[in-house]
Amino acid sequence: MDSRAHTVVVGGGCLGVAAAISIRRRLNQQGNNEKVILVEKAILGSGLSSRHSGIVRAANAEPAAAQLAMIASKMWLDLKNSWGVDLKNEQFGAVWIARADAAGDNPKWRSLQEKLHNTGVPFNRISLDEARDICPPNVILNQNEVFYHEPDALQIDPSHFRAAAYDAVSFNDVEIREKTDVVGFIRNESGQIDSVITDNGIIPTRYVVNALGPWSPRLFASLGLQVPVSAESVTVVNWLTSRNHEQFKMPIIADYVNLAYFRLWRDGEIHMHQPRKRGPKETARAFAESPLSVMGADFVNDPTNQALGYSQIKQFEDIARRRFNDVDKTVYGSGYRSYFDITPDLKFILGPDHRLTNLIHCLGAGQSFKYAPVFGEIMADFVTGGQAFAPIAQEFSIERFDQSYMSTFWAQVAGSENSLAVGDTNL
Repeated sequence: MDSRAHTVVVGGGCLGVAAAISIRRRLNQQGNNEKVILVEKAILGSGLSSRHSGIVRAANAEPAAAQLAMIASKMWLDLKNSWGVDLKNEQFGAVWIARADAAGDNPKWRSLQEKLHNTGVPFNRISLDEARDICPPNVILNQNEVFYHEPDALQIDPSHFRAAAYDAVSFNDVEIREKTDVVGFIRNESGQIDSVITDNGIIPTRYVVNALGPWSPRLFASLGLQVPVSAESVTVVNWLTSRNHEQFKMPIIADYVNLAYFRLWRDGEIHMHQPRKRGPKETARAFAESPLSVMGADFVNDPTNQALGYSQIKQFEDIARRRFNDVDKTVYGSGYRSYFDITPDLKFILGPDHRLTNLIHCLGAGQSFKYAPVFGEIMADFVTGGQAFAPIAQEFSIERFDQSYMSTFWAQVAGSENSLAVGDTNL
């Protein structure tokens, strides 16, 4: 009898958990008893997943991403059907805020509404009065802003997700190996991955799912593969509030005037974080600095990331004061640095690697939590031959980052204007 696993999933964050569960359930449906093994360096959900805002929304400028997000949102609402376990969530919707032009409009956001309507995502322009009715009275809304409402947006507490993840991998008979480092791979005669080498033994397998996020480049370099993923720092602040004075049904506030997201957090706090940067040069610079290439997971959980300095807290207090009228009466609860995993075009990497076809990538580009359940189903399609979700993911293949693309990408930070050219006298 072959002791080979069907699939080894590397990385125990939200995407690794989702992939392992979906693959195991799909194999059960096919009467296949081969193992699905989930390998995690630390413990489930201890990396970026534990620092996620838990915001689940479908609004996205990319039609395919919006379609996947809408599917994922429905799956989060009925996780019992997808994973066999329940997960608490709060569906208070989201209010999106942007700056209005002189005519009281914002053409880019109007265009976004049209795109989302074509995808079937509820995302509608609302008036100032309608926004005030949806938001608690302590939220400041201005005449020179435009407002959009996404009624189906969800809020999930990452700590509740971690509990559900443990229940789900147990319920679905996924074999989990925590505190286990993957240190390399063995290839077969065809050049495919034959086994995963860990510090606790060798695991023969048919498929490997890469759910490592920004730790991917370091591990898969041993196979001669470049996986274009890095990390971008983001600051998070939690404000304590009084239950006697706050309305605890606050929608997600997606504030693109002040560049901050706000959500209700753990029944007594307002959670605040920055949106990711979207400029091509800033993205390229994050890859050039490559903060995770050496230190790996230790960088994310480094003690210096667990607290913010005074100037950082004051900066976020100033931003929050522009949107909430009572910030000066709230209390700073906690703050830390988190990270977005990013790709050169800020889109996902999903599906088989064209250079090593039994390696399947499941990388979320900073949005993994939101998409986790449907990404798990996509991974199940790719390793079991399904077609329910895989076609939607075709445009997110790693193959798009060919040499020509990456040369252009690197030129954004490595051009002559950014270098010390020979003979440069302006030093």
